[in-house]
Amino acid sequence: MNLVKTCDFATKHEDLIHHMAYDYYGRRLATCSSDLRIKIWEFLEHENKWINPENGGWKAHDGSVLRVTWAHPEFGQILASCSFDKSIKIWEEQDFDGKGTLKRWFERAKLQDSRGAVLDIEFAPQHLGLKLAACSSDGFLRIYEAMDPVGLNNWTMQEDIDIVSGSSRDSAALYCLSWCTSPFQPPMIAVGCGREARIYRQDQSKWGSHEILGGHEGVICDIAWAPNIGRSYHLIATASKDGKVRIFKLREERSGKHGDSFKLANQFTVDSVETLDHGGEQVWKVEWNVTGTVLSSSGDDGKVRLWTSTYAEKWICMGTVSAEL
Repeated sequence: MNLVKTCDFATKHEDLIHHMAYDYYGRRLATCSSDLRIKIWEFLEHENKWINPENGGWKAHDGSVLRVTWAHPEFGQILASCSFDKSIKIWEEQDFDGKGTLKRWFERAKLQDSRGAVLDIEFAPQHLGLKLAACSSDGFLRIYEAMDPVGLNNWTMQEDIDIVSGSSRDSAALYCLSWCTSPFQPPMIAVGCGREARIYRQDQSKWGSHEILGGHEGVICDIAWAPNIGRSYHLIATASKDGKVRIFKLREERSGKHGDSFKLANQFTVDSVETLDHGGEQVWKVEWNVTGTVLSSSGDDGKVRLWTSTYAEKWICMGTVSAEL
């Protein structure tokens, strides 16, 4: 199945676009670029087009802007960005003239703890509060929390986790992360570091490294933890420079019988359930849909592939999206 293009638009960024992110409702889109700017786009359904109300966006950093991410709308219209300039910035949209007729994005906080470029950021799931995780080229995973979700000016770094475990630090290495969204599990983050990924979990207020997801022959460029809706297991997808997408299944172990039921051990058995070929080209991005049933992947071949599982638990390509007219 080939998907049909519905609309396109010129972003008018003056350099390479590194990332784009939809808001919670999918009606707004943030783009960031090496031109140091962030732009916010709104979709006009009746006209089937995207518009940029900010008239060109705004200069956000002093280096290439690598990632943008939206907070849950419960906390307001909040955006975070990270850059080669080693900083993370928190942005909030508010009334410009106090009457609600014009909107503008304001910088509320600047986080500068990294000793290298900040490569990936993501807000925590809503039930964990207003928290932000970031991984940097210095080999650290940092977790921040807003002290006052209303003011947004004060953020504290809760954790500063070494994710390279004493090995040599490569300033050109890629690190990526994805939160587990399940409210029935302790806070967990999947982190891609080199050719493997690791699960970091908070147990009794302390974060630590647990399960390892391996098998790639190239550096992992992106990682995505699937939303868990009604499943007894977790799915995590990784994208790599080896031209492959790997899907891992995590099942929670049982430590022993407790009355008439089994007590969960709070550890996972990891199985690599599928390796998907992306035409031999490097794969840069993977993303799940809201139910965790469809996986999208994109890479150097300029195509977005959509994958889904059959009743026999075999993952197949259900469609492709191409920029070719």
